[in-house]
Amino acid sequence: MRLQAFIPLVLTAPAALAQQDPAVTRICLAPSSVEAGSSNANAAMDATRENFLSYLTGPSLKAEALKSRLASQVKEEAQQAGCPFLLLTTVKLVSKKGGSSMLGQVAAGAVRQGAYEAGIATGNTAGRIAGSAVSAAANQAAYNYAVGIHNKDELTLAWRLEAADGTVLFDKKESRKAKADGEDLLTPLIQVASEQIVAAAKK
Repeated sequence: MRLQAFIPLVLTAPAALAQQDPAVTRICLAPSSVEAGSSNANAAMDATRENFLSYLTGPSLKAEALKSRLASQVKEEAQQAGCPFLLLTTVKLVSKKGGSSMLGQVAAGAVRQGAYEAGIATGNTAGRIAGSAVSAAANQAAYNYAVGIHNKDELTLAWRLEAADGTVLFDKKESRKAKADGEDLLTPLIQVASEQIVAAAKK
């Protein structure tokens, strides 16, 4: 009899886990799509993922990175994860001219000191440690991508937030032009996008 009573609890555990912490807004982040013409696609994807994870992390906010690349599969993965929101992003970099990679590295070094503190302000030691790790990953990813940016390059970031039923809650894109080699164009765009995404998700 004890075994029979225990089995239903085991079977329902995944569903319970998917719905835990109702006060926390959970957003699943699909791998970013990098449009043709963008250089260093892997660095763009990494920087987009890590920076969104950094900004969309806090006491009442949690972002989870998905792995599926196909649109149909990423939606299914989000549903299986129990995410009420799915964030889809696209990055496109249009290169205007060549530049010095060394100058880019020097200028992009400032990215390491950027304001990547999302998640660190959580109210416990474990939260601060986790937040620090996320911020460090965002710093490094932003640096790796910024070294390939040259003066007058133009970066466009598009973002779309969908509800679990596929309803589009927010759809927008913005662009920034580099004024120097190694300028971090992506992080400011992601910061603006994150504020708008959170506002839309919490309505």
